[in-house]
Amino acid sequence: RHPKKSRSDDLRELEILHLLDHEHWRQAANRFGMSRSAIYGLANRTKGAADKVPCHCSKAENRDGGMQPRWWAS
Repeated sequence: RHPKKSRSDDLRELEILHLLDHEHWRQAANRFGMSRSAIYGLANRTKGAADKVPCHCSKAENRDGGMQPRWWAS
């Protein structure tokens, strides 16, 4: 069983995924003290789960890629 994740865990993972999409995995690894494998493992688990759920969003801004970068920080 996985431990319950906190809001700070979610924010950390969002920042890591942002760095992967907009910079380079090294920035994420250096900033968060993680290995390349850990960074890519997180990305595969997160994005893999999202790919399994079809999007039925009617608004374009709610679809994948529809929100501005770092939307969670604003």
